[in-house]
Amino acid sequence: MKNPLDLLKQYILPEEIDFFKELRRQAEATRDTMDDLYRCFIEGREQSCQAVLADEHRACELKEGNMHDLGRAFITPVDREAIFRAITHLDWIVISVKHLVMETRAYGLDNMQEYKEILLELRNCADLLCRGFSALEKKDLAQTAKKAEATRELAHKMTETYVRAMARVAEGDDIHLMFKHREVLSQIKSIGKRFHVAANTLQDITMKLG
Repeated sequence: MKNPLDLLKQYILPEEIDFFKELRRQAEATRDTMDDLYRCFIEGREQSCQAVLADEHRACELKEGNMHDLGRAFITPVDREAIFRAITHLDWIVISVKHLVMETRAYGLDNMQEYKEILLELRNCADLLCRGFSALEKKDLAQTAKKAEATRELAHKMTETYVRAMARVAEGDDIHLMFKHREVLSQIKSIGKRFHVAANTLQDITMKLG
């Protein structure tokens, strides 16, 4: 015979969904996608390129699952809009990374070693943001805020790296190659901005819980 409390939870009380756990899982998929981007461009690993294009880390699946849960949830730990923003901002990062790989292939750019510094910064942004969502799951608001701020600072530093890279591109003689690299750098800069926005959302959740 079932415990009366279990029956109450099953048929009367709304299902509890651990949204912070789900966001942490989505952030991990985002981080793993960024790791593959780095290995694709800098280490020349084709399997990592394919992992990004095929979404082997199930980032899209996790996003859709989180959206589904958000739509059916009766109670959320913070307002739905904040959770929605976190889900969509993480998703936009992964989508942008996939577009970056597609763009470089369309342009025939195989050697990305000159962008090692800025790609490493992107990779570190993903790791910091993931650590922030992990701290959020543990309800460690101080660490969550700290990682969110560190992500923003690194994303801001990327602007300087981007400007230096653009200056190098402008020194070239091949106008067609300059156009290709400018477009790729613009996409990389866009990913950095998305990390900044995602960190802001994480900070927003922290403030609401505090």
